[in-house]
Amino acid sequence: MNIIEESIGQAATQIANDIRADCIVSIGREETSVVDQDPFWMDIMVTFFRQVKKGVYSKLQYATKVKKAESSSIIPIKEVLMEGINKKYITYGEKVVCVTSESMGTGYKGMLFIFDVDKLFFDISKHLSADNINADTIEATIKIAQEIAREGREGKKVGTAFIIGERNKIIPYLRQLFLNPFRGYPEQVRKITDPAIKETVKEFAQLEGAFAIDVDGTILTSGAYININAESVNLPLGFGTRHRNCAALTQETDAIAIVVSASGGTVRVFKNGKPIIKLEAEG
Repeated sequence: MNIIEESIGQAATQIANDIRADCIVSIGREETSVVDQDPFWMDIMVTFFRQVKKGVYSKLQYATKVKKAESSSIIPIKEVLMEGINKKYITYGEKVVCVTSESMGTGYKGMLFIFDVDKLFFDISKHLSADNINADTIEATIKIAQEIAREGREGKKVGTAFIIGERNKIIPYLRQLFLNPFRGYPEQVRKITDPAIKETVKEFAQLEGAFAIDVDGTILTSGAYININAESVNLPLGFGTRHRNCAALTQETDAIAIVVSASGGTVRVFKNGKPIIKLEAEG
């Protein structure tokens, strides 16, 4: 451990004590794995420290894999925390101090941040963690959907849908209702995770059809009709065509659908043909 990592570790312990954090999580790569050649995955060691009494911590450690991400991205760190929730090492409502080393490839010598396990992140971790879909893509899309449900557009309630999945699997089920407004733009400016595109998404949400989003967050299109047989979907009465078609697509593929009710105020998330999360519009 170098002096920077040692200092960060000491700071994390002090901060955890000061804010009464429930857990400290240390994430890093072992020296033997730093030089691996896998272009997509990296082996890491995760250590959870839980305070059992003042100044005394229990330790739980395990090895796992995370997808490599672009420099400065904290996506791998969020994925580790999601895994921690699924393993029940951390839970809803807890405050976590997280530290990472330079070996994680974030572009920093080390990172320290405080993370609240709020309801949205907890729900995503428990129900929507998927190997093929970027966690930040799901979180950003749900937040935009909640804003649309709360605000509508120009004083009117807006209903829309977002399909997130591998483009080659979802595109065959989509038929464009009008010219694709996102066509021709570089992928880097079509990321649902980019705050700069949020208002554009809200504008197009007023139009008929659904948004299609690739697993990496690239918006593929809006105004798409979902061309699928929804007869096999088992949903309660009261769900309309938009909900049923989205559910059917998630049943047919491994996509996730996020649907804003046209009646306003409610966002539902579908996976494997079923509604798994119901969220009210953010206040």
